[in-house]
Amino acid sequence: MGCEACYRVTGYRQVGYRRSMNQTAPTRLAPLDESDWDPQLESILDGLSTVLNVHRVMAHHPELLAAWMPLRNHVVANGTLSPRHRELVILRLSHRAGVAYEWHHHFARASQAGISVAEAEAVRIGPAAGWADQKEALLLTVADELFDKQAVGDAVWAELTRAFTIPQILDLIVTVGVYTTLAMFINTTGVQIENEA
Repeated sequence: MGCEACYRVTGYRQVGYRRSMNQTAPTRLAPLDESDWDPQLESILDGLSTVLNVHRVMAHHPELLAAWMPLRNHVVANGTLSPRHRELVILRLSHRAGVAYEWHHHFARASQAGISVAEAEAVRIGPAAGWADQKEALLLTVADELFDKQAVGDAVWAELTRAFTIPQILDLIVTVGVYTTLAMFINTTGVQIENEA
């Protein structure tokens, strides 16, 4: 299920070797204009600094979007993983699932978190890329094991408990789950990268 050479990175812009439905097929569910959102989403809309197509598609199911946003906000704003560690994991999952939409959006976040272009390229290779920081290599190993097996083995768990706190480990597991779910949502509904004209 991997995405071999899905992206080529130049600066902090990627040129996709587009594989998934998200990039190769028309959207299956058109983004819902904010003027058509259910009134119950008013507080969600007010809390978004930028309304993205993934929000606009999820807005077709107001209760889902209302339930999704608090968990998403915990993962990206209030979790115990450092921004750098969180973005390494999200980039790895975006690559593994072939979700150029998420790679596109989290590439900028990765830059803000101190991830260099070379490191972002190394994320595509994964733990075998020769990471100087073994904790970062471990994060990518965990992302891969959870993506492939929905669990980590005893040896990886033992490494995790030596390197991270229990809240960090739990946030790591949930981050992988949230972004794997989002990958399925984006790739199935065909969420498109926003025009940035």
